Amino acid sequence: MENPYSPPQSNLSAGLLNDSVGVNAVRIGQKFIIFAILTNFASTALTQLNPLLGLFAFIALGMAIYGLFLLGKGMGASIWLKIIVVILMIVPLVNIITLLVINGKATKLLKRAGYKVGLAGAYK
Repeated sequence: MENPYSPPQSNLSAGLLNDSVGVNAVRIGQKFIIFAILTNFASTALTQLNPLLGLFAFIALGMAIYGLFLLGKGMGASIWLKIIVVILMIVPLVNIITLLVINGKATKLLKRAGYKVGLAGAYK
């Protein structure tokens, strides 16, 4: 007999976790975001050696925007949220913080979907 006093159980994120296309987009987008963070740190260090090497920051920006696009598509984010996040990518320190926060949300989602997440992204 079931306990009548137990709270109701529901899985609110079951729709996203069962959508393999959405989870796959989040998985690939997270890899782009991780590599964008690492490239951004490398471009900051290389700028100290030669200011022309700071152009790697544009590569990091491109990877970050593409990764955010994939994450937004996989997580079902609204267009306004995507626009705000892309604008935040232009501000130098805020872009790293934004990428780290979004990467944390993607990591939680991927772990709930059954993936293991490491430094290079998610794997089964």
